[in-house]
Order: sequence, then structure tokens, then C-alpha cells
Amino acid sequence: MKKEIEIQQENINNLIKLAKENPNLEIIPMVDSEVIQNDDFNYWRGKWGKAEIDEIYCEDERIYFKSSDFEELVDEYIERYEGHLINEIEIEEWAEEQVKNLPWEKVITVNIKNL
Repeated sequence: MKKEIEIQQENINNLIKLAKENPNLEIIPMVDSEVIQNDDFNYWRGKWGKAEIDEIYCEDERIYFKSSDFEELVDEYIERYEGHLINEIEIEEWAEEQVKNLPWEKVITVNIKNL
């Protein structure tokens, strides 16, 4: 079984590798909500999680990840515009096209997890 420090080193080495291979991509730390226990302090301790390349889209205060939130966004578009288009197939195709055309930004995400 791997020790925590070994897992941390693997995660950091993977981040460095991704950054070297993709020097034009912004690195975005994604902090798990469990890391922030309350708002009494300015800093909280977390641990390095996995780093990966993904595309993100920000709407209001929410960040969507193309790899995991694409279908959810399509469903949101369908709900928002239901009744405006003729049939179910048409609205689903239209919604997928709308989500594909959002201003997705390709980035390197780094998960910061709770200790």
C-alpha cells in the first residue's frame, strides 16, 4: 500500500508533467468544499489531489467541467427552452449544440482535497 507522501509526490509529478507538456494552459486549483471548515481563518490545510486537463465553463458562480457536467448542462438548456422547439429530438440536438458552443476554456485542474 502506498504512503500518503508517495501519492502526493505522484500527483505533483503528474502536475509538473502536464504543465511542461501544456505550457499555455492555465493551472486551476479546485478546492474541495470540505477543506474550508468555516470562515474564521484565512488559510486552510489541504492535500494535493490529481491533476488533469479538462475544459471549464463559468456561469454565475458555478464552474462546469466538460468531462463531467456536459450532460447536466444539456438538461438545463432543455428545461429552460422546453416548448420553444417542435419535438424532443429537436430540442435535445439544439441543446447539445448550444452547450458545445459555450466558451469552454481548456485548463489543467488540480484537485485540492481534505486531509
